[in-house]
Amino acid sequence: MEAILHQTKGLGRLAVVETDGRKLIVEDNLSAVGDPAVCGYLPDVRFTYVCDGPNWEEMLRGNPGRLVKLEPLGGARYLGYGRIVSIKPVVIDFGLLRMVDGHWVYDESLVGTYVLVAIDRLQVRHA
Repeated sequence: MEAILHQTKGLGRLAVVETDGRKLIVEDNLSAVGDPAVCGYLPDVRFTYVCDGPNWEEMLRGNPGRLVKLEPLGGARYLGYGRIVSIKPVVIDFGLLRMVDGHWVYDESLVGTYVLVAIDRLQVRHA
């Protein structure tokens, strides 16, 4: 995925990136230790997230409105409303981004299910 790095405070700190015309505040996993990444075009990055939030059952119940979006909560925190598009690994479509979720499930019937993910840290890294 392509993005533009607009600002960073260095590795593990907040950064502003733009993808598909939308700016996101993320945790920087692009920079080297003590050497912030150079701002500009990033031809091949991926977005990931850390989530210490609800359990799988709560995620499955949390999006009855079938929303597909990322809702900023401040800093690199977001509410991710999305739809499961595959399992093994679980990939969730949040509209702007498709990301792998850390949960392991094997139930194919979950494909197409809408979920809510409390994203504690949205991250950007080299693909």
